[in-house]
Amino acid sequence: YGDLQMLQACSEVELNAQTMNGETPAYYSVRYGTPWCLQWLVEHGADTSSPAHDGLSPEKLISINNRNHNVEVEWLEAAMKGELTEKKNVQAQEYKLKRWRAEGLDALAEDLLDKKKLVQRWYSYKTGDYKMPYELPTFEETMEKSDLPRSQVPWPPAKGKPALPVALLFAGQGSQYVGMMKDCLNIPAVAEMLVKAEKVLGWDLKDLMLNGPESKLGETKYCQPAMFVAGLAGVEVMRQTKKEEVMRMQAVAGLSLGEYTAIAAADVMDFEDALELVKIRAIAMQAATEVVPQAMCSVAGLDRPTLDKLCKEAKAADANPTAVCQIANVLFPAGFTCAGDKTAIDTLCELARKGRALQARVIKAGGAFHTPLMKPAEEELSRAIDSKLSKMRPPKCAIYFNITGKKVNAGTDPKEFVDLMKRQLTNEVLWEQTVKQMIMDQVKDFYECGPLKQLKSMIKRIDQDAFKRTENMSV
Repeated sequence: YGDLQMLQACSEVELNAQTMNGETPAYYSVRYGTPWCLQWLVEHGADTSSPAHDGLSPEKLISINNRNHNVEVEWLEAAMKGELTEKKNVQAQEYKLKRWRAEGLDALAEDLLDKKKLVQRWYSYKTGDYKMPYELPTFEETMEKSDLPRSQVPWPPAKGKPALPVALLFAGQGSQYVGMMKDCLNIPAVAEMLVKAEKVLGWDLKDLMLNGPESKLGETKYCQPAMFVAGLAGVEVMRQTKKEEVMRMQAVAGLSLGEYTAIAAADVMDFEDALELVKIRAIAMQAATEVVPQAMCSVAGLDRPTLDKLCKEAKAADANPTAVCQIANVLFPAGFTCAGDKTAIDTLCELARKGRALQARVIKAGGAFHTPLMKPAEEELSRAIDSKLSKMRPPKCAIYFNITGKKVNAGTDPKEFVDLMKRQLTNEVLWEQTVKQMIMDQVKDFYECGPLKQLKSMIKRIDQDAFKRTENMSV
């Protein structure tokens, strides 16, 4: 990530070492756009020509890699020749710092960061002439002043490799299609999951996904188990080529139903126990949709205050005094789904179109998910979650939950987050906030595991740089 001090601490062998994917330090410098590191490697005779397992050498990668902007490509080409001037070296570092600056900063913060470029370069990359406001003592000076003998207790063994800045994402209902998973049935772990799924569900999931019919696959009680298994199948597909990323992922997150797939991927529950919860959730939600006529609609092109106002108007215009009409999912900037009583949602669509929304249409979601109309399903699901609590384990990585948009750290006791799982059915899904928080928490690479590209298309509207670093593990 551009830290020259780390490179300077490496031996000659380490400067030319390859990862399991055949990638050298020079390859990484090109991939992540750090020309000052590439220049340093060239000057110190490091290997800049060996191709990785993808067949690309660092030199070829410069023109192919879509992570970098045009001006960064120019700087990398100059660095590869050892011709990056000191002026351009500084420009490259300042450009990278500004590019990865958090969005939405006010003018005062922007101005302060612009004035503190020298400090940022020192702390981020260990470059420049920044002088510390005070002198740090050397190791020898520290030991001379010590009034106790140095400890002879050996350091404890390492606890394993640190997490990679990787997040696995899982979609909810809407991404299913007849024929999904047909290309990954030969993976033993996937085949084993399908056998277990049939025993848990009591019906042939494999046959439904491969042969349909589409109308049945779209029903909530069938769709949710199918998407859950498909999401975990996507993880197994990813494991074939990116085992290290799967083993050392920093975080997981899922949209609506996908949250349960994320929880299973974080090893909180065994496959069978998690699928049983999904089965209960799906059946309970399907039953809740049949209590009163319900609907869900997609609205794009209106801001949150405007849409909240229109929801209130639609609710007030409904003959039912207890009618529900509210935002159910915050998907991306000016992109929402709303849910509630069918008549209120129909009214909302008309009001939104009159309010010049880019889109306002009823979708085939099955019901008013993530609203108070799901209260009967929430109560049934809560009892099921409580029954599984004793079998739950602390997550092996961070989990970002829908109703807060924030993470629960790895190692957290499940008792501290089961309430978030229960309340999800009757509360808004904050997907846009979740993605932004992951970016703020230094997640660099996103992998959408499962059918189609539903989440990637949303990320495109949330953050362009994150979109460029999002890859689909499609099934």
